[in-house]
Amino acid sequence: MASDHITLYVLSTCPQCEALRGLLTSCGISFTTIEVDLLPGDERRRLMEEMRPHNPKKAFPVTVVNGKAIIGFHKDLILRELGIVP
Repeated sequence: MASDHITLYVLSTCPQCEALRGLLTSCGISFTTIEVDLLPGDERRRLMEEMRPHNPKKAFPVTVVNGKAIIGFHKDLILRELGIVP
């Protein structure tokens, strides 16, 4: 887990996104957060295009653990991917 690279793609007004950040913080997990809706227009469009193959419905949050994308707030799946839940 210590070597995991975790990036969260969230919306600043999304309650599930905030719950995910709270969960990871309470578990002592460090992560990078990108608030997609607060990005400048061109940067936001470019990011959404890059994410399209993994997230065609444009759902949030998106948790990327070592290059693997998990779409939505699926607590057990995310924790299992991080090696916290068997």
